[in-house]
Amino acid sequence: MNDGMERLNEWMWGYRATRVLHVLAGLKVFARLEQEPMTAAALASAFDVEAGLLEKLLIAGTAMGLLKKDGSTYLNTPLSSEYLVEGKPLYQGHIIAHAANVWEVWTELPAKVGLQTAERQNTDSHQHFILGMHNITMAGRGSLFLEAIDLSGCKSLLDVGGGPGTYSILACRHYPDLKATVFDLPETIAIAQTVIAQHGLSERIAVRRGSWDKDEFGKGYDAALLSNVLHGPTSQAGMKLQKTFSALRPGGLLAVQEFLLTDDKTGPLIPALFNVMVGAYSQAELTAEIERAGFTDVRLAARNDAVGGAWLTAAKPA
Repeated sequence: MNDGMERLNEWMWGYRATRVLHVLAGLKVFARLEQEPMTAAALASAFDVEAGLLEKLLIAGTAMGLLKKDGSTYLNTPLSSEYLVEGKPLYQGHIIAHAANVWEVWTELPAKVGLQTAERQNTDSHQHFILGMHNITMAGRGSLFLEAIDLSGCKSLLDVGGGPGTYSILACRHYPDLKATVFDLPETIAIAQTVIAQHGLSERIAVRRGSWDKDEFGKGYDAALLSNVLHGPTSQAGMKLQKTFSALRPGGLLAVQEFLLTDDKTGPLIPALFNVMVGAYSQAELTAEIERAGFTDVRLAARNDAVGGAWLTAAKPA
């Protein structure tokens, strides 16, 4: 990722970290932890909030350097102890609360300058999301994929939830003998077909319309990609992996890209923020899911914390 994209990425994720600060400070988590270290469950009980969501916020706070984790117990860092505990000489809680109070000014700003109405935004949101995946892949994630995943010798690739088909496009460009199939919902496939045609690969990249909740993925593929479709325990990861296992030939390659937390769940920052919004596995948790589906030889192929992406590979036994 170049310097310009790193700066854009920092801004795109920065507002999410700011909101975590607003919420943790507003709950007075730092004041409570200054009294004694506590577990997420104990803090949730003390504040009468939902434990799972609070733990995600604490993980994000740890990734931001506001908290430390000792086993399952959270405690303040010197930064939060100095600036975020009421009564300390350099306490900043009131100005943080003020910043949270004016959040709506920034939320309402697009409408005030005449950007899309809510109705039009809802119409376009799916296209923005799918083409956004194309944007970030072409600007950095794609090179990580090509460096990490060896598809030499593979003739057929299944791209599960492949969105705009960008990874299939990059793979087919890089491997002249490879053909790919993008599996996704019909409304997404319509976008993918346009993107694939723009890159002149319609003859080598097929599409398969369907829903992973109801449909099988096909059979006999040499390799399969699952890029950002296994977002933590609520993502039905086991079902998707089992269907992918069935779609691969014996000896086939599995490549999974995800926002991966460290096994102690103290970061990195982007996966921790994504975990608050959607969900994320630790590396150990996702490895266990992959192995439960029947795959072997699970390995970390690449990790780039600047974009929040990590690739795991595994194999279907021969």
